[in-house]
Amino acid sequence: MPDLLDRRAMEAGLRELVAGPGGAADPNTPPARAQALLDRAFAERHPERRVRLAKQALQLYPDCADAYVLLAEHTRSRKEALALYQKGVAASERVLGPNPFQEDVGSFWGLLETRPYMRAREGLALSLWTAGRREEAVGHLQDMLRLNPGDNQGLRFTLAGFLLFLDRDEDLAKLLDQYPDEGMATWAYTKALLAFRQHGDTPEARGLLKDARKRNKHVPDYLLGRKDRPAERPGYYSPGQESEAVMYIGGFLASWKSTPGAIAWLRESEGKPKAAKEASRPKGPLGVIKKWLNERLAQSDDVWQADVRPLANWIMIAGEKVRPWAVLVTSRSNDLVLAHELTEEEPAAAFLWDTLVEAMQHPLAGEPHRPTELQVRPDERWVSLRPHVEAIGTRLVFSEELDQADVVFKSMSEHIAGKPEPGLLDMPAVTPEQVGSFYESAADFYRQAPWKQVADTSAIKVECGKFQSGPWYAVVMGQAGLTTGLALYEDLDTVRRLWAGDLEDRESARQGVVTSVTFGEEMDIPVADLEAARRYGWRVARRDAYPSVFHKERGLSVRPPLAWELELMEGCLRAVPDFVKRHMLDDPAREEVTVPVASGPLKLALSWVVEDAAEDGGAAAPQVD
Repeated sequence: MPDLLDRRAMEAGLRELVAGPGGAADPNTPPARAQALLDRAFAERHPERRVRLAKQALQLYPDCADAYVLLAEHTRSRKEALALYQKGVAASERVLGPNPFQEDVGSFWGLLETRPYMRAREGLALSLWTAGRREEAVGHLQDMLRLNPGDNQGLRFTLAGFLLFLDRDEDLAKLLDQYPDEGMATWAYTKALLAFRQHGDTPEARGLLKDARKRNKHVPDYLLGRKDRPAERPGYYSPGQESEAVMYIGGFLASWKSTPGAIAWLRESEGKPKAAKEASRPKGPLGVIKKWLNERLAQSDDVWQADVRPLANWIMIAGEKVRPWAVLVTSRSNDLVLAHELTEEEPAAAFLWDTLVEAMQHPLAGEPHRPTELQVRPDERWVSLRPHVEAIGTRLVFSEELDQADVVFKSMSEHIAGKPEPGLLDMPAVTPEQVGSFYESAADFYRQAPWKQVADTSAIKVECGKFQSGPWYAVVMGQAGLTTGLALYEDLDTVRRLWAGDLEDRESARQGVVTSVTFGEEMDIPVADLEAARRYGWRVARRDAYPSVFHKERGLSVRPPLAWELELMEGCLRAVPDFVKRHMLDDPAREEVTVPVASGPLKLALSWVVEDAAEDGGAAAPQVD
């Protein structure tokens, strides 16, 4: 944290300036000698030397709050960091005494001696949040703004993100009103989101969103997933620049995604991308066109097929995922493709008629002519067109099977959008009833939002005697907003590496085996699952909360889960939210539960596994000789 260290290093000069000639404290007292060591530590760039100087300062003066803060910043154990921040806050309170908390409210940061307290308390609030103690974290930040409403530390931005995450909209509105002249993009986008959450797509909300875009145009790219958030947050940011957008996403992406319709609202506010292709439109009244076809085009003994359907995969158009519709006309008699058109919107009957006329007037192969028979699938649009088709001497035949059109459409769709991903029903022994039960459990899991209650670094050990493998380690995802869902890891070491941020060991990541459920919009799940969900009426929590479930084998190969893996995931989706509600992180209890799944009752045993680097083998504070 070089920027923070530089600022603290400058406080040594401020202390001399404030003291004035002859006003400096005795440099030989334990507090003064400890502070001198810390001033050196703040200017030091080597982590081990900073830690060593902080430890020496504490040996001289155990109430040196900034030494606890510095040590907390350099430990990789979040549990140890929390304890160190607590010690720093307690030490500061002993040093300050009660008077500043009564007499200096409103200008707390202006006193140099209060700054170690404010730094320790900020670190404590952030550690409490990470540990899942959300309300305590919010309480600390609110009280710190009471002490220092000028907010030299920028706590209002952190607090705004916390309040949004916890759906405390009234408290957020009060916070926004407390700083009406704030010009940062964080405030502008948060105001827009809050207006949408409270009143929907109103002119006021759209106006606030427009203003937010003016302040920083980069934020929507990250909210809409056009750009991935960097692995590391920038050390500093500039208003209006991409660095500011990255900082905003870190604290507010989860709230945008959890707000029903917010992402779709943001996307729609930018305007839709241009359609993939506009079909050619014959000119003139319908009666004139039919007369022209009858008089000018010969009729051949030719059987045609026509079909309309969306492509089998999503494609990118203008930076957005879309699933275009295709209209296809073929000659079954001569095995020819006569016309094909793409449109982003589901085509109306007029579009089908125009494509059919185009196939007669300007076929892609062969001479212009009218067919004697047109085979189509049963569809209201074709029913409405039947009088017009028969008026040109063509018999309209409805059929559930269009053999040639199916083959051509499959080839065309794969050429444009690639091969479709396999769906859940493509897996052996997986039935629509089982998937429907899984969808129901996923919808209930999403509605309960257990990610708002668990720590960032915690897992639930899951044991199930019905299956030979195991145990599994369930990690609730959603705190950061990048991904919301539940992951079942087969190896605790992989989970610990994720907690430690040890992503440099790519081979370890490749070797991890995990079954995951994530939630997203329609375009985030395989098309096969989307169509099956509509066909069978599977339940989803919201239109932007379709469950996508997959199993990752060693080596990063991904497939849909097997029947037993899907059953285990369904059981965990039903059991985890209630377990989180009943048991705090420090509760060592192992609870046995029975939950309903598609095949009947499923028995599970659950217990907490909490990150603790010092006890579990992770890296603690740097060691020095």
